[in-house]
Amino acid sequence: MLTKEKVTLTLPSDVMETVRSLVPPRRQSQFIAEAIRYFVAEQQRKSLRERLIAGYQANAAADSALASEWSAVEDEAWLNHVPPYAAEEGADDAANSAG
Repeated sequence: MLTKEKVTLTLPSDVMETVRSLVPPRRQSQFIAEAIRYFVAEQQRKSLRERLIAGYQANAAADSALASEWSAVEDEAWLNHVPPYAAEEGADDAANSAG
């Protein structure tokens, strides 16, 4: 079970007026707790997104060089092991019209 802690907060009057207009008095603490949890989660997602972007940007040159190095192997694999899209599409159309 969640433990609770009683705290005193000072909030702007307009914020509390909005809370009072949206939430019954016995639910205001729960509403504010959920709002704080939502805000904290959004801040954590934003921070993670920024760290991921920085990491991608920091490794972009190395990743591009590695991709260029392996492009010939990828092209060969596609040519030798992946059937042409048009042939697959035609085969699906023939199977669908037969059934």
